[in-house]
Amino acid sequence: MSEEIEKQNKPWQVLKSHITYEDRWFKLRSDTCQTAEGHIITPYHVIEATTWVNVVALTQERHIVLVRQYRHGVGQILTGLPGGAMEEEDISPRETVRRELLEETGYGGGEIIATGQSYANPSNQTNMVYSFLARGVERIQNHTDELEGTELVLQDFACFQHQAWSGEIPMQALHLAALGFAEQHMPDRNFNLSLP
Repeated sequence: MSEEIEKQNKPWQVLKSHITYEDRWFKLRSDTCQTAEGHIITPYHVIEATTWVNVVALTQERHIVLVRQYRHGVGQILTGLPGGAMEEEDISPRETVRRELLEETGYGGGEIIATGQSYANPSNQTNMVYSFLARGVERIQNHTDELEGTELVLQDFACFQHQAWSGEIPMQALHLAALGFAEQHMPDRNFNLSLP
């Protein structure tokens, strides 16, 4: 590796930092940074967010439990995985995923397997996303997350895989990562896709 590349791959020095906005969901931090080459970057905005979770939840009949809801950032109603943010009272990401699954869908129980973790957007966000596979979930109650206006969707898992991986349905990238993680924990992996 050349000396110049090694020099470029060093952490930046934070010369100044302050919180420019804060609410219960995230903080917006504005930094003044100096790169290894001596360049000053200001402001460099960083979102300090809490840990997120998502889950590929499957019933005994191999239906995936999904939610459809309006996503204001893109102004569309999208289908995606149950999930959300860790709250202060949550002991672990596993507990958060159980709570979110029950709140958003009314489904619970089954075996919960940690499948992977990824950064939401490491260039300007601090939070980690924990992904899970829940096998053998069942309907326990009506979903209670009325504030988010979610609609419960049950779909054949193989059909959903095809739609997700072919791009037939637009999905959040972190949900696609969770689907890929979950597939690594399935004996048959069910990769019966017919992509063009």
